[in-house]
Amino acid sequence: MKHYYEQEGKRIIKLYLKMNGVRQGVIIETSSFDHPILLVVHGGPGFPLYPFFRAHRVDLTERYTVVFWDQRGTGMSYTKQQMTMEDLIQDTFSLIQYLCHHYHQKQVFLMCHSFGTLIGALVAQRYPKWIAAYIGIGQLANVYYNEQVVLKKLIQHAEKAHHQRALDALKKVELDRYFNQNHYYEKLRERYTNRYRGGFSIRGYSIFKMFQTMMVTPNYTWLERINIVRGSLSPFEHLTTEMVETNLMTIAQEIQVPFYLLQGVYDLQTTYEDSYAMFECVGSRVKHYYVLQHSAHAPFIDERDKVIQIMNYIVDCNATL
Repeated sequence: MKHYYEQEGKRIIKLYLKMNGVRQGVIIETSSFDHPILLVVHGGPGFPLYPFFRAHRVDLTERYTVVFWDQRGTGMSYTKQQMTMEDLIQDTFSLIQYLCHHYHQKQVFLMCHSFGTLIGALVAQRYPKWIAAYIGIGQLANVYYNEQVVLKKLIQHAEKAHHQRALDALKKVELDRYFNQNHYYEKLRERYTNRYRGGFSIRGYSIFKMFQTMMVTPNYTWLERINIVRGSLSPFEHLTTEMVETNLMTIAQEIQVPFYLLQGVYDLQTTYEDSYAMFECVGSRVKHYYVLQHSAHAPFIDERDKVIQIMNYIVDCNATL
């Protein structure tokens, strides 16, 4: 099934594809289908970026054909079935093959965010001939190490702000490799990353505001909007267990595609320490690390124009139609 729209000078296609046995939804936006393809691999798990790109007018369509794919388990691709990281890696590669064949291009640009960087980096490592460049925003590498840094920084913020209640609670946390199953820590983390402006946006972005944004997303049905919320709230227990056991440092040297990382200085979800450690180990001869001085976890919101400028530079350097 395919739907075609024209809005604000952009061409928009919404379609559903059967990938690896699961019906999955995609929205494609562009000013010209001759532009290089940019596949957006969202985080979460279960947290599509299309609602936030539209709400905050993050428009990359002047230079790219932008592909927003809802991974299985959320939005247009909602399912209650459990999934693995390997499922998502193979879904990503299947979609890349479809896009290259359908739009007669040899490669795609991969733009990955947060959890999506784990999937995208592994795709770039395994299938380099299909990737024009890799762009990681809020890059994860050694997930357990990253979480140790997060907790340390939250304690430092609490000390600096003289928040004794926060300090007492955070110092009680005994972080182990199963921290994803620690619901007490999960609530503390969410509360204090937002309080110290290190959450989704440096300006603050409450759960309520996120749900508001999701529920007015254009080009989604009402059920698909509800499924974004359902997906973002889903525990994805097996998937998150795989996630916290992931350490990309073991394969970083094997990544040979042009490699770009964008990191918000104030990000308390994916840390500078973790992402830069991976950046230094990546084997690619073409790589660049951008530090966004006024951003938290979503630089495309906090410093939208700067991110668009960087993305335009990347396509200028690497376009291979």
